[in-house]
Amino acid sequence: MLSTRRFRPILFLTGAEFWGSIGLQIAFFAAPLIALAIFNASPMQVALLNLTESAAALVFGLLVARFVDRLSGARSITLSNVLRLLAAVMMAVSLMTKPSFPVLYIALFIMGIASLLNEAGINAAILEFVERSNNALNRTNSLLRTAGVLSELGGVGLTGFLATIFTFTATILMACVSFAFAIICALIVLIIPKHKQHTPQAESADNSADMLQSASSGLKFICGNSFLRSLSLTSLHFNFFSSISQAVFVVYCVRVLNFEAWEVSIVGVSAAIGGLLGATFASLKFIEHHARGYYRLAITFPALSIAVMLLAQYTTHRGIAIAVVSLADFFFGLFVVLCVVLFNTAKQQCSPEHMIGDISATERTIALSGEVPGFILGGVIATAFSVQWSMLAALIGIALSAIWMRRLDYWPS
Repeated sequence: MLSTRRFRPILFLTGAEFWGSIGLQIAFFAAPLIALAIFNASPMQVALLNLTESAAALVFGLLVARFVDRLSGARSITLSNVLRLLAAVMMAVSLMTKPSFPVLYIALFIMGIASLLNEAGINAAILEFVERSNNALNRTNSLLRTAGVLSELGGVGLTGFLATIFTFTATILMACVSFAFAIICALIVLIIPKHKQHTPQAESADNSADMLQSASSGLKFICGNSFLRSLSLTSLHFNFFSSISQAVFVVYCVRVLNFEAWEVSIVGVSAAIGGLLGATFASLKFIEHHARGYYRLAITFPALSIAVMLLAQYTTHRGIAIAVVSLADFFFGLFVVLCVVLFNTAKQQCSPEHMIGDISATERTIALSGEVPGFILGGVIATAFSVQWSMLAALIGIALSAIWMRRLDYWPS
């Protein structure tokens, strides 16, 4: 259990995660809708738009990894939300003056760098305030994922409402407000004393060669640790194939199923509710004691969800189609969040405390190295054949994720 003194910073960390994620969900959910509605984007253009965040984090991943450990967790979270706010303001100004497709790419690129910085900062901040035990880490990760899922629930629903009733400009301005609240929460965390003081590492900051060498330390540690290496391979595999379906999912809903913005938001809200349940499950002792088995289930079950989504195209009743896709996305969200919580706890258990930000950002970079080609492949398949074929390819690939579990001989505790 967390003491009252240690729970206070976690509360504000959760607030920063909640408000930052709301703004991020609004921006990422609105961007493909803006592309389709204003610019009449093709499936390939939407796929490229979706991969922009991943590509940005992949390009700068290893440098961000070391940057986090130099800054500390709270400073990284604050900086990430400042960057997100600037990107959202850029999108809003563009929509108010002269809408520009390239601005969408630039804004999401900046948010991609910021998201990696935020994720690594969260992992670093957790170990600055929470003791290293399965129970404490699982509960803290579940709480933070709950905040992220609730923000997804609110962000997706709010985006659908604002985009339908008002304008895309008003939608992006709401994201700006959310990022401002996240900055305030992160600044409060920054002034709370840590239970273990952060000590910046001694490398020279002005030596670019040393910086590049130190940026690879997280990668070297992961490659040298058999458990983290195998765990990262499961993430790489899953992210590659799931991004194939994510690249065209909104196109599938809008152009194959003929969903409107508010109907797509219903599907997104269903996924968020499933994610909320997944975060709740992840905090249970039963899940903790059988983490390896549930991780295997969580990383393969989304394949069945995609199969159910594809069945929706064969119904002529609009309400049934919405219900089928929503139910499938509910379980997709549930198992993905469960997978993320178990993954993060295992990663934190196996990482040296002074390297947790480095390792977290490096691991995320490894995962993103699968997402970028996955998004591209999803767009290529959709362009050459159809969006349904892209989702079918993702289904088959995700189902094979379990093959990497054979390499995980144990699960840390």
